[in-house]
Amino acid sequence: MDVILIIAAGVFSYLLGSVPFGLVYSLARGVDIRKVGSKNIGATNVSRQFGFALGFVPVFILDLAKGALPVFLAASYIHTPLGRDGIMVLTGIMAIAGHMFPVYLGFRGGKGVATALGVFILIAPYEIAMCLPVFIIVLLLMRFIDPSRKSEPFFKNMQKGVGLSSCAAAVALPISVFILESPRILILVISILVALLLVYRHRSNLVKIFKGDLS
Repeated sequence: MDVILIIAAGVFSYLLGSVPFGLVYSLARGVDIRKVGSKNIGATNVSRQFGFALGFVPVFILDLAKGALPVFLAASYIHTPLGRDGIMVLTGIMAIAGHMFPVYLGFRGGKGVATALGVFILIAPYEIAMCLPVFIIVLLLMRFIDPSRKSEPFFKNMQKGVGLSSCAAAVALPISVFILESPRILILVISILVALLLVYRHRSNLVKIFKGDLS
């Protein structure tokens, strides 16, 4: 019975994570987000078309929620030999995998930042709080070193710095786990794997930045 419950939780988490809210939202507004900008279905690319308030915010919240919801349900209602951390990690990883490799879109999905944030807000909230300043500082630094952005409204073209900021925060996550809760070995290992995966998914953005292309 425990095995069936664990499998069901994993499948549910993956299918929920696979829901491409960025694509659904953009199609509802008459745009196929897969054909514009970076062609990514995530909140950052959606913001290129609809702005911060009407593009980034709703998609980011939905993508975050599809990571947080299965973790919350698993932690609250499922009791298995995996333990609380184990079932949260399983459902969280499956939700992230669903976003990155959605079955509904031929396994071609987004980069997973918002969904991963939703997962780790529940698994490691204090560590996420430590990573937030890292994200903000790097984002502000990107704006400062790019002269073309200094005269722009703060949230205009914010996607230019989000990739590097997200990677910096992702790398800070396992460091934060090690500092605050090193006995949670499973969480430390998973946070390292997720950080590496997020950096890999942003590799094209990072290469451009390191070559001096801030566009």
